Amino acid sequence: MTKQTAADVVHAVPLDDGIVHEFTHHCPCGPAPQIVPGGVVLVHASLDGREQKETS
Repeated sequence: MTKQTAADVVHAVPLDDGIVHEFTHHCPCGPAPQIVPGGVVLVHASLDGREQKETS
C-alpha cells in the first residue's frame, strides 16, 4: 500500500503485516528512504521479512 504524506513524500507499506505501520520516518520497522525524481519514497520493512524472500 502507498500513502502520500507530503507533496514530496510517499510511504510504501506492506499489506497484512504483523505490525501497524506509522506513516512517519519514526515507524518501528525503520523505513528506508529512496530518492526518486520529485521526492522521497519511504519503503517500510515487513515484520515477517518477506522482502528478503522476493526476487528481482
